[in-house]
Amino acid sequence: MRLLRTGAALLLIGACSTGSVATTTTLVPVTTGASESTTTVQPLVECPQIPYRVPELPARVAGEGADLGAIDEDEFTARGGTRSVFWVDGDGNLTVALIRGALPPREWPGEKGEIEIAGRRAVVGPFEDGMWVAGWFEGDGQERCDLYTMVFYPPITAAEVEVALASMTRAP
Repeated sequence: MRLLRTGAALLLIGACSTGSVATTTTLVPVTTGASESTTTVQPLVECPQIPYRVPELPARVAGEGADLGAIDEDEFTARGGTRSVFWVDGDGNLTVALIRGALPPREWPGEKGEIEIAGRRAVVGPFEDGMWVAGWFEGDGQERCDLYTMVFYPPITAAEVEVALASMTRAP
């Protein structure tokens, strides 16, 4: 009987110790004949003022957002180095955002169409949660500040989006 207990104890100890084996990893430095190089990261520069006017904003717009700290930033408005103009309703809720320096961070989840904004080719369409988004670029679109996004927050209708985008003009 004693032999059975000793064998069972050894089996139990063996079973417990198999899962707790320590693994040690050692990193060995590798030296090559290549010369050292330093990469300098340029600070993110804020884009210049937005050169567009939007005379026909949706009816619920009360004015430009004065206290931008009170506006909840989202995936469209929280982009470093961008220049933004925010329009709010009477309660200070974000209704429209025009952003220079970023396109939508992902593809439209639904259909989109092509339009013209102040002589520039753009795409526009519904996004999630009732938002509508327009995106376009100036020049060859190679510079970050050539990218533009306009976001219309709900409640918004397609007709209101169409009127606002059609009214846009490029400032001289």
